[in-house]
Amino acid sequence: MILVTGATGPVGSQVVAQLTEAKVAVRALTRDPKAARFTPEVEVVAGDLADQESLRKALDGVDRLFALMPTFGKPEGRTYDRNLAQAAAVAKVGHIVRLSVLAAENPQAADPHTAYHLNGEREVRDSGIPWTFLRPGQFMTNALSWAETVESEGLVREPYAHIKQAPIDPADIAACAVGVLTSDGHEGRAYPLSGPEALSIEEQVERLGEVLGREINVINVPPEVARAEWLEEGYPEMMVDGILKHMGDENGIHGKVFPHVEKLVGRPARTFREWAAENADSFR
Repeated sequence: MILVTGATGPVGSQVVAQLTEAKVAVRALTRDPKAARFTPEVEVVAGDLADQESLRKALDGVDRLFALMPTFGKPEGRTYDRNLAQAAAVAKVGHIVRLSVLAAENPQAADPHTAYHLNGEREVRDSGIPWTFLRPGQFMTNALSWAETVESEGLVREPYAHIKQAPIDPADIAACAVGVLTSDGHEGRAYPLSGPEALSIEEQVERLGEVLGREINVINVPPEVARAEWLEEGYPEMMVDGILKHMGDENGIHGKVFPHVEKLVGRPARTFREWAAENADSFR
């Protein structure tokens, strides 16, 4: 039995779906089971990362755990990893696979977003349970935030649009998680994950335009303008500042291509063009 937290998000839902397809028993943790939409094979359980008792119940009989944690700007967000790790230790879970971030490759990273995940990794290590960390960079699905302006104006507005990163399809992140959860030999390993090519936002938009058969222009927004807009939209300050720092790091780790998707899944990582073709209707 594998328990998946964050089971309704873009990665967690894919982990649940791919485990189900592989005929692996899977249990999905959610605050509101009645609102969850899973196939009948999935066991849906109620649980709250702030409530250890609910976590202990959810972990009863669980062999392995996929831990996907929400990123909060609130102090209590830092206790969620501890709650889950301690409950997993009580339940004698055999392996925790935690989704982290690529910037955690640098243990001295100081921005709050990365520090949050580094703290979570420490809590998992301290639990004494065998662990594996998956550390992806930019998600291809971030491009879905362009859908409204692409459809209405033929425009994308982003800061640092000229700087290359290596975005990854969340379905590939999930496939890596499933590979680690259903095989041995990954204990004590941290895998940096990326897509197969480094692309600037300008290059991603160019590929999206080719798929859609239309011209899309890019406006390189000043970072301070983007920050104000994202904060106004309700994103946590720690997340916004961390993302802007990594977007603007021209020679940093986010522009590197890593081979681990192919090693863990047995096929190449999907390209941005492939993702765009599959999601083209979202931009029409």
